[in-house]
Amino acid sequence: MKSIYKTTIGFIGAGGIASALAKGFCSAESFTGEVFMYDINPERTNSMKKLFPGKITIAESNQEVIEKAEVIIPALLPTILPQVAPKLKFRKENRIVHIAAGIKLDKAKEMFHPAYSVIRSVPLPFAAGRYGPVALYGNDPELKDLLGLIGFVVETQTEKELEILAVITGMMVSFHALTGETVKWGLSKGADFKSALQYTTSMNEALSVLMRNDCDEDIEAFLKENSTPNGTNEMGLKMMREADAYRTWLSALDKIAERYQL
Repeated sequence: MKSIYKTTIGFIGAGGIASALAKGFCSAESFTGEVFMYDINPERTNSMKKLFPGKITIAESNQEVIEKAEVIIPALLPTILPQVAPKLKFRKENRIVHIAAGIKLDKAKEMFHPAYSVIRSVPLPFAAGRYGPVALYGNDPELKDLLGLIGFVVETQTEKELEILAVITGMMVSFHALTGETVKWGLSKGADFKSALQYTTSMNEALSVLMRNDCDEDIEAFLKENSTPNGTNEMGLKMMREADAYRTWLSALDKIAERYQL
């Protein structure tokens, strides 16, 4: 494989997640390769071409993407991918980043045969800004390094573990909603919208960093360490737990997990 900074990447489909990934790669200063894209909706590929005219080439078909690019990212819905992939001729030189939810890696390898390698990943929309996690399962160090250009790679040891992380992504908008309710509460008490939004979101960022750096497997010990006895945080946690407020959150995770048969 060429240097990860010079390789060719091809997208089959140019919807939301494909566009986010393409933006992430193309905006990375160290990426000097070329991106090929094809979608049945030309408006999608044209809009991406306008953003990165020097790096993105619009292909005339899915097969051309496969012929021109080494790394292939099929960005199709899991209901569509099994209909499209068997009609395409993948090459031995292709490396595949499989992102369709719910389709196991073994099944994907059959669809993309005779590709050199196939890994499974869960990229997220903020890859466009090259931050946040990118879950990965499979063995291809070069593809791992490539995905590292658009986020922090979380490499899982099993496919089930990757699917558990994928379930957690199903609560992203719910997290935004919780943050939004907190901001709206601040507004109701007289805070300025910009101040309430910036403070709440920045605090959430800092809390995430703190927990990632300082929390080991004893989560309860971490919570206690960060709660002042008889203080407001201790009171807030006690009220939430007495009301069983986290139960709905966990129930939602369980429901999402059913889609992965977990």
